[in-house]
Amino acid sequence: MKTEEFKDILLQVLELQLEYQLHAVRQLRGKAEFEAVLPPRRGRRRQSLVDLSVQILTEERKPLHVDDLVAELQKRFGRLTDRDALSSALAKKARAGIMFRQTAPATFALTNQGRNKHDKS
Repeated sequence: MKTEEFKDILLQVLELQLEYQLHAVRQLRGKAEFEAVLPPRRGRRRQSLVDLSVQILTEERKPLHVDDLVAELQKRFGRLTDRDALSSALAKKARAGIMFRQTAPATFALTNQGRNKHDKS
């Protein structure tokens, strides 16, 4: 691993840790969970982890385990995520029949509907 990649990952981990600490402090103080520190961003919104997972599954064209999705989210998009949170979000959509199906424990694939919707080829 290159020094720059390691530095970037370390800074992302520290940022995530600080966000959790700030959330805990605000909860203890009884403040609103999300206080606007910066003005709201204008323009394109950040893609959700589920949206990015759809992109990965579309490109891979095969079911992936949630651990592989987490690794790809980090590698391709620099997004850190909790595997259980991602698995829960994908499983919820799969149970509702929305875009995903569960092919094995913690392993997800796109439904034909999800593949056709996001396939640009």
